[in-house]
Amino acid sequence: MRAALISAFLGTAGLVAAVPASAHSPYWESPGSLVSVSVEVEGRDVALYPAPDGSGRFYLEANEGARYAVRIANRTHERLGVVLTVDGLNAISGGLERGVGRMYVLNAWDSASVKGWRTSLADIRRFTFVDERASYAARSGKANSKMGWIEVAVYRERPRPWVYQPGPVYRTDPYEESGARDQAGERTADAEDAQPPSEADRAGKAGRADGRDRPSARAEGPVMKAPPSTAPPAGGYPGTGWGAREDDPAMLVDFEPQSSPAERVTLRYEYASALRALGILPAPPWWARDRLRERDSGATGFAKPPRW
Repeated sequence: MRAALISAFLGTAGLVAAVPASAHSPYWESPGSLVSVSVEVEGRDVALYPAPDGSGRFYLEANEGARYAVRIANRTHERLGVVLTVDGLNAISGGLERGVGRMYVLNAWDSASVKGWRTSLADIRRFTFVDERASYAARSGKANSKMGWIEVAVYRERPRPWVYQPGPVYRTDPYEESGARDQAGERTADAEDAQPPSEADRAGKAGRADGRDRPSARAEGPVMKAPPSTAPPAGGYPGTGWGAREDDPAMLVDFEPQSSPAERVTLRYEYASALRALGILPAPPWWARDRLRERDSGATGFAKPPRW
């Protein structure tokens, strides 16, 4: 399995309804000049609906309990860094996103499928649609105004200065000169061996003898407990939970991003009822209505008050 690339720069389930909105045709990936973003729910691509207000956002439908992944494809011939935030939290560090943070690095024309919260370079915890109150952000005390948002910030790599490195210049016979340097090095090593050990050297040897130079247990990092198996009762808004563990190897690479993103992609996920209320999805056909509820609430089938 090919490992994902993570920048070492630290300053740095539902299926979408088959019937599209009447005024907004769906996309299967976000159009962009640098990257394209798509979403897979339970292994299947889902439709993205453009926001009716022209903001450039895209909406998708969420079903509680379904697992999803965010696929990002590099459309350029250069390396790009992408910061993925879910519910306002960085998908790698789990922290609130404030500027340039931990990022995935895509090689030219490469793509990556981000399936969950990264817990190490070896594994992740799957993205799962849950009730907002059971989301990872809420359970971590980091709920914020970006709940229900999936954001991708794309960074170009900062150009590296070209340094001229001249080749060796031989003024004399290179073999003769190298032999002289070897003899000089041997004399220097002999002189250093002849010197008595300093106070610092004696103190260092004493510290190693009694075990004081061994790393402490604090350097090993905290141990994370498994999340509880029960979740709060379902509510009205979806969030992204801390799902099952899955192997997903990655490796650290050097990547120095530019100070500001070159492109942004924003996705919003909501339940079908909320998407219909926002005008993203059309209302259900008349034969799909719950007639019993309509009769009980008096919505239709009864006399209405006169208009004047």
